[in-house]
Parts: sequence; C-alpha cells; structure tokens
Amino acid sequence: MAAFSFSAFSLSPYTPLGAMKSDSSKRCISLCSATPSPSKTSTHGARGPRKRSRGRMEGAGRTMDDAIQRKMEEFYEGSDGPPLRVLPIGGLGEIGMNCMLVGNYDRYILIDAGVMFPGYDELGVQKIIPDTTFIKKWSHKIEAVVITHGHEDHIGALPWSSKYVFNRMLVRCPNDDMLQVIPALDSRTPIYASSFTMELIKKRLKEFGVFIPSRLKTFKTRRRFNAGPFEVEPIRVTHSIPDCCGLVLRCADGTILHTGDWKIDESPLDGKVFDREALEELSKEGVTLMMSDSTNVLSPGRTFSESIVAESLLRHISAAKGRVIATQFASNIHRLGSVKAAADLTGRKLVFVGMSLRTYLDAAWKDGKAPIDPSTLVKVEDIDSYSPKDLLIVTTGSQAEPRAALNLASYGSSHSLKLDKEDLILYSAKHIFSFATSKFPSHNFFMNMHNIICAGLKSCLNKLHDEVIPGNETRVMKMLNRISEIGPKIVMGKNEQLHTSGHGHREELV
Repeated sequence: MAAFSFSAFSLSPYTPLGAMKSDSSKRCISLCSATPSPSKTSTHGARGPRKRSRGRMEGAGRTMDDAIQRKMEEFYEGSDGPPLRVLPIGGLGEIGMNCMLVGNYDRYILIDAGVMFPGYDELGVQKIIPDTTFIKKWSHKIEAVVITHGHEDHIGALPWSSKYVFNRMLVRCPNDDMLQVIPALDSRTPIYASSFTMELIKKRLKEFGVFIPSRLKTFKTRRRFNAGPFEVEPIRVTHSIPDCCGLVLRCADGTILHTGDWKIDESPLDGKVFDREALEELSKEGVTLMMSDSTNVLSPGRTFSESIVAESLLRHISAAKGRVIATQFASNIHRLGSVKAAADLTGRKLVFVGMSLRTYLDAAWKDGKAPIDPSTLVKVEDIDSYSPKDLLIVTTGSQAEPRAALNLASYGSSHSLKLDKEDLILYSAKHIFSFATSKFPSHNFFMNMHNIICAGLKSCLNKLHDEVIPGNETRVMKMLNRISEIGPKIVMGKNEQLHTSGHGHREELV
C-alpha cells in the first residue's frame, strides 16, 4: 500500500519536473500519466462478466481506444524531450496497484506490478489490476522488472500480466465489451527481487503456470546491478514485511531515488535497521528526483516500533483466561514472531486460520527468515482437541475481506473458526477507532456510527483516515457489529499499541 509523492533536488540546470510535451525541451524529467483515468482492469468471479455495449464512449463520438491513442501521441519517444521519464501506470495518488515505468530516453524498467483490492460496492470483482495496454504497446522498450517488496499491491499483478505470453488467462477490462488477455511483457524480460520477495513471486508464477526460472534474478541490498538503462542499487528500508528495499537508479543523465514503502523503525525485531548511511552517502552524491511513499503524510508524529507491539501482545495474552484470537496482516512475519514468542511464554499452542498466513510463513521458511517452524503449528481441524485456555489462534480478516476467516466467522459460516463469547480478540491491524479503553463499545454505538458513515458525512470519514485502509470503513464496521453480537471481547485502539503502521508518519517524511 502506498501513495507516492515526488520531489526534486537541483542538481541539473533544467527545471526538474515536467509533464508531457508542452514546452518541455529544457526539462530533465518528464512525469506523465500513462493511462486515462477509468483504466483499471478487474477480474470477476466464476459466473463471468455481464455483457456491455461495444465501444464505450468518451466524449462525442470517441471510444476508450481513442483516448489511449491520444495519450500515446503525447509521450516523448526517441531523443526528443527530457532524458529521464517517469510514467505511473498505477499507485500514484491511490492506495494499491503500484506499477511505474521509469526510463532514460526510450529504455525503461518497470518498478512493481501490484493489484488493488475492490471496495465493498464492487460486487463480483476479486482484484483490480493495472490497465497494461500501454505496457503492451511499449513492451519492446521495457528491459527489466524490479520489485521493491512482497506485498500484493506490489507483486500481485505479475502472474496476470505474464499470462499474455501464454494466451491463457482471460479477464474483464472496462474499456472493452469482451474478455481479453492482459497485455504483458516479453517472456525473457528479467524480474529482479530480494530473496524473500522472490519466494513469493515464484509461488504465484507456478500457480499460474508461467514459472520461467531463467528470468528470475535475486538481488541483495547495497550490491549494484544493471537493469535496462540504469545501474540499480537496492537500499534497506524498514516496513511491515521482510526484505523491503528502496531503489537508487543511476544513469548518465541523473540519479533517481524510489523509496518503495517505508518507515523508520529504530529497533526492528529482526535487527535490520533502516539504512541511514546509504541515504547520507546519496545526499552527498546528489539526487535528481526522489519519489517517496507518502501514505501517512497526514498523520502527525512518528510511527512506533514493532518491538512495542510485541510487548503489548505479550501483556494482553498473559492476562487472558480463555482462548485468544489475534487478527493481523498475513504478510507481517515479524509480528507473527511476536505472537509465537508470547505463545511460548504463556504455554499456549499456536494455530493459523487462513491460507495466506501459511503462504507467507512458508516463503519465509524457505528463505531462512521464518520465526516459526511451520511443522509445530496445531492443525485447524484439531482446535477442538485443546482446552480454550491452551490456544492462541492467529487469523486473517482484519479488513473484513469477504473470504477471510474472521469475516466468515462473524457470520457463523467459517468451517475453521467458531467464535465464542468467552474469546478475547486482539485486533493487531489497521483499525477504525482509537479508544482509550480496551472495552469494546456497545452494539448500538456501532449501529449509530455505521449510520453516520452511510450518510456520507465527510467530517466523520476524515477522522477515520488514520485508522483504516481507505475503502474498507463500512465493511469493517459491519463485521465488528456482527462480532459484538456474538459476544467476544475485542481489544483494539491506538492506546493498546497492538498495531503500528509500516508507513512513515509526517516527522519521518520530513
């Protein structure tokens, strides 16, 4: 998840930021949007898409294809225009679907290829992926793919795009009335990623039948390699998943810093601190353009460390008398380690409920970064064999994803997890409210707040900005309503320190 901002440092005699072709011959950098605004592509469920009329119109007598062609004509090609070119395909000014072309004249690399998850009102849609029409048209100019880290909004679209090569996967595209294959890169285009991220990529490519080992290249931080027109240097940043990197892109015409997703954790659980030294060296060298994660720019202060979350988890689990259920993002391997440590210290057995938890843990185990041996976990089907006070369950569904375990359990329809009024639920993820107490509000309170949100009061939504992934407000609140009716105690809120963001707050950005 990232929203990016751009800044430039005056190392060249040119005005640093430009846009498309107008009066840009003296500019060093061109920043353009690669697709028309309604250009997201979405995949649908098994029933298939509904029929739409041919030639979706944009203006008088124009189709979306016309709009794409007009966009294509506005981009610099060849030696005409600025040497450094940045073309966001997705992820700029939105949460998710990170995908960006960065080039030197007509040679490009693609940074990240992620998905966006649908809102509660986008019925039947499973994933939203970038409209890769532009990538298909310029595939001969794209020489490499470089991935910053392993979150789905940065790697999730890779297998969808690769399907074009094999002509198998059909998806729904809003700018056409028929199913079409997602355009993609040449099958020989290399993909660069860190070792843990590469394990996640391998799994997805194998699932889609597009695994080509020869195109996968693993990099290490501070070790430079050549990709397309750039010498690339990955630098270590701290985030909410292992092996996160920022990218320094060097060429004869300037240096670009792409931060990836980041925060500054002074005491990370794995001991791998934010690489300040690399940035200090880079500041002396000089930067032409910096592109930074700005997701939490509206949040004052600084984020706190994962080590504080670990202490809070242990405190709450130690005090619990019955079964404890912790919900968190599956990709946060460091927090899984904190949960495991708390389970060991309190004599509880650990259970994972949710396929994605095993996916990330297995990848970390293969890469030597797992804090838990997967073979030591209690099987889901054996939950009833243990006394509730002896169990610590980790589950997915903190954002009320439709098919996630906690959301299904709130309906009473999960085969793996049945909630009980004696349960303690630790909400160790991005949430909605910031209560000063661990007591959960009444059902009527949530119904009233839900009505306020549904009424669309902007002031209320603005207050929720820091506490929930945008777009999830209503469905998360409805899930919490359902859980409160069943009766478990829910512990959540900033004061409980059960969650910290993986994105830097305002003071870290400054």
